[in-house]
Amino acid sequence: MIKNIKWLLCLLILPLFASCGWDDLPAYEEAEITGVQFYYRWASATDKDPITGEPMVREQRLNASATIDDATGKVDVKISLPAANATFTEDVRAGVSQNNLVGQVSISTAARIAPSDGNKVLGVPDDWTVPHSFIVTAADGTTKAWTITVVEFNK
Repeated sequence: MIKNIKWLLCLLILPLFASCGWDDLPAYEEAEITGVQFYYRWASATDKDPITGEPMVREQRLNASATIDDATGKVDVKISLPAANATFTEDVRAGVSQNNLVGQVSISTAARIAPSDGNKVLGVPDDWTVPHSFIVTAADGTTKAWTITVVEFNK
């Protein structure tokens, strides 16, 4: 009896596995930048890696407000530094400049982003005193050119 119930359950569940194929998934067509964040990274003077003895890398998120223009593909960002704290000390804060910031963006679902015009990839320190160009590619292959510019930097 129990053996028959197991087979019956298997037969009832089988259509659920076969009902969804990759072709049924939506092909997203959005190639938008929806948010921008900036970080400052530095080697800690006090914290060392317990295995290598090398200084640990610390990171502080900066205050960033972005104006995103979907029609033109332009993002203008205003950045200000947060107050000093236990790890982001006044000395570290004084060393922050627009020449060595890490950019990060949020993009449309299932999209990809790549630098263009010789810019570096996002996520590595870069000079943000000049505009940066990127191409966002949607899941369906649609592409859109974007330019991110830091228009204000306040320490």
